Amino acid sequence: MSLQNLANVTSQIAGIFHFNASPIATALIIIGLTIIFMALVGAIIYGLIKAFKELPNMPVSRFIILMLVLAIFMIIVGILIP
Repeated sequence: MSLQNLANVTSQIAGIFHFNASPIATALIIIGLTIIFMALVGAIIYGLIKAFKELPNMPVSRFIILMLVLAIFMIIVGILIP
């Protein structure tokens, strides 16, 4: 039953406005998803700060590897988005 509530709430968030979950279950699921989202945003911000602090001290070979990884990531995202 609670998996059905999770599926209903996530489908509502995705833009489908049809769900029959109880208000308490809906609130708990939304709060849980919000906490997960905030943790991910915090981790991304922390990682970016660490990366920018490391960038001036990075040797050329590691910088080139970083640029290649970023390029491959952007290519994959560009393929998946359309």
